Amino acid sequence: MITTIAIREIKNLFREKTFWIVSALLLLLLVTALFTSSVSVKQLNKERTVAQRMSREGWLAQPPKNPHSAAHYGNFAFRIKSPLSFFDNGLDAYTGTYIFLQPHKQNGDKFSQAQESTSLLRFGELTPAMVLQTLLPLLIVFVCFASVSKEKENNTIKLLLTQGSSMRLVVLGKILGNWLAFSALLIPFFIIAAITVSSFSEQKPDWQRMLILFGSYLLYAAIWISIAILISAHSATSRSALMKLLGVWILAVIIVPKVSANIGNVLYKTPSQFQMATLVNKDIEEGIDGHNPSDKRRDALMQVTMKKYKVTKEEDLPVNFDAVAMIESEKYTTDVFRKRKAEVDGIFKKQNYISEWAAFLNPAQAIQYSSMALCGTDYNHYKDFQSKAEEYRLYYVNVMNEYMSKHTKTGDWKTSFGKETYKLTSPFAYKPVPLSFAVQQQPLPFFALLFWILVCSICILFTNRIKLL
Repeated sequence: MITTIAIREIKNLFREKTFWIVSALLLLLLVTALFTSSVSVKQLNKERTVAQRMSREGWLAQPPKNPHSAAHYGNFAFRIKSPLSFFDNGLDAYTGTYIFLQPHKQNGDKFSQAQESTSLLRFGELTPAMVLQTLLPLLIVFVCFASVSKEKENNTIKLLLTQGSSMRLVVLGKILGNWLAFSALLIPFFIIAAITVSSFSEQKPDWQRMLILFGSYLLYAAIWISIAILISAHSATSRSALMKLLGVWILAVIIVPKVSANIGNVLYKTPSQFQMATLVNKDIEEGIDGHNPSDKRRDALMQVTMKKYKVTKEEDLPVNFDAVAMIESEKYTTDVFRKRKAEVDGIFKKQNYISEWAAFLNPAQAIQYSSMALCGTDYNHYKDFQSKAEEYRLYYVNVMNEYMSKHTKTGDWKTSFGKETYKLTSPFAYKPVPLSFAVQQQPLPFFALLFWILVCSICILFTNRIKLL
């Protein structure tokens, strides 16, 4: 009986102009978004690849100089957009493109200082994800709002029930029929999107990510179809069903995401850039815990170094103590920056938790966070890039300082070295994280999608209690 009702629903959909208009509009928006965003991502990655190569060439082209002075020339870490970022650009539009790396200091990009917050999660440029997250539910509403209520208005629902069916089977069959119809539209588009990834991206496509991503959007469509048909079944008229569904859409897509983000901002305040800089400078001067100031740390390091090389005078050291002190200084300042950054990241995490838990109340937020995580455009992926860039900064600065310590004496800042010394550092190359990282860092939205499927299934079980007017 379910199959019969589903087939009947599909035939009815194909006869209606509304379905074909909605389908044409949906496909037009999706193809337009796919084309524009894929071209944009390819161009941006090309520019960033060239810029990364120019950064390396500039580093090697420096004139001969002291290794530590050479380190101050700096390097750039450009973030190459992930292969799936054309599908969902997430926070990429707000987190900048590169980080400038230099000794003694951790730099963020234009938008990655302590000013960041979850309020960045708002409507952005046209992408396939934006169309599917916001417009697909609206189109489903216009197609499905009268699915059951119209049967009740025309009294055809009683005919179905007298033929051995039940309200539960009717609702389930209509959900299945509509989902198959929309899936028939979405799956070919997903295939085109997969081909686009393999054709446009220079990186190796992650097929597992794509399968889970596309499967998540099919689940999202099923959730909205279930909501629309369940509300239609509980409504006396098609008009009241439409009004209710439009209200649900406004709440889910516009109001709840903004409210949950603002609640996070109010409950967990982020420090300003000035406050962060003040705290960092204080830690560096006075000690990371308020003790062991910088002058005492240098004196203690001198004693340890002289004891290591079994000398009693600084001038007898076989290494350049200035370079040794800078190596330790980099380690110390890195600990300071990491400590303060961890505190701010903890605040961001608490802010995000508000919105992530809200996904159990709102399927639009469940797919939003899941999609960004799978496409590698959420804050966790950006934070990983920042971490890798910082590791490279510490690496290349230490290579220069260690070379200076071994090849010059204390107080010697005039001896110069050239390209062969600069080539001791390898170029920066960011390695993308695996799929497991996306799920482990942000599991709640994925559970929320499954939770909504469970909720819809339970609601379907109780549809036999619906009274016919």
